[in-house]
Amino acid sequence: MVEQGYLRPGLISVEAWGTGGRSEIPAAFAATTDARPELPVPVPAPGSFLRYAAFDVAYHLANVLFGPVFYPRYRHYALDSPWAEWRGWIGKGLRARFRARQTEAALARIAAHAGPVFLVPLQLDTDFQLRDHGTGRTQDQDLAAVMASFAAHAPAGALLAVKEHPLDNGRRRWDRRAERLARAAGIGDRVAVFTGGRVETLYPKLAGIVTINSTVGLSALLAGVPVKVLGCAIYDLPGLTDPDGLDAFWAVPARSDPAEAERFRRFLRHDYHVPGAFDGPDAQRGAEALARFIAGERPQ
Repeated sequence: MVEQGYLRPGLISVEAWGTGGRSEIPAAFAATTDARPELPVPVPAPGSFLRYAAFDVAYHLANVLFGPVFYPRYRHYALDSPWAEWRGWIGKGLRARFRARQTEAALARIAAHAGPVFLVPLQLDTDFQLRDHGTGRTQDQDLAAVMASFAAHAPAGALLAVKEHPLDNGRRRWDRRAERLARAAGIGDRVAVFTGGRVETLYPKLAGIVTINSTVGLSALLAGVPVKVLGCAIYDLPGLTDPDGLDAFWAVPARSDPAEAERFRRFLRHDYHVPGAFDGPDAQRGAEALARFIAGERPQ
């Protein structure tokens, strides 16, 4: 299984049996006691949203035009059709100024907040990490459960921040959904919803992160932020994430053990990642690194 790296950017993950609940990583890490050698951090080539969008359009147009002819029984993996996906992105683009103001206001509120701040990073509904390795509920239901727990058990001065996934197409309007769920839970004035910004810039401010199984959870625990996992994640391991229930997490969030987190990072990088990308200038580098990895080498 070849995927976007658990460690990003500039890395591709390679696993023999699958990701999430099918991943061998948790068992393999538990069986190791040594620390893997530190490998160099690749410097990724600059990304381009326009190039990414052009590849997406070309790929889906080819499938729409020729797929029914050559593969009449093929079923599209995503929840949204390409046309619905594109409509969503067009609408999201038209709301860009509003989204920027919304993000600016939310980030300013988070920065100025005197009490603990918890973050819920949303994921893509179409992501199989959610569909196959999540909680068995919809993301709406998960978010509602998190808010209900927050309302009942979080400190009175705590703030809950909800961040939309950067590649969400905007059709589901998570800003409106999250605000509606917050009002239903009685915490409408204690929730900040936003769509933009870099999540890692918030880590020093956060008291904890609650996630289903986003890679944000991994980057956060490596930065020393307490993480509570609701679904199945390869990093939900002793010494890395909070072992107690969600209700207890708000009051006493457990941080990762720094030494164990560093050992896990090196293990992931050394045993399951190669440098490269799926598109752009790093695609050739990634293809060559994958070939060497499959041949038994360890590309740096």
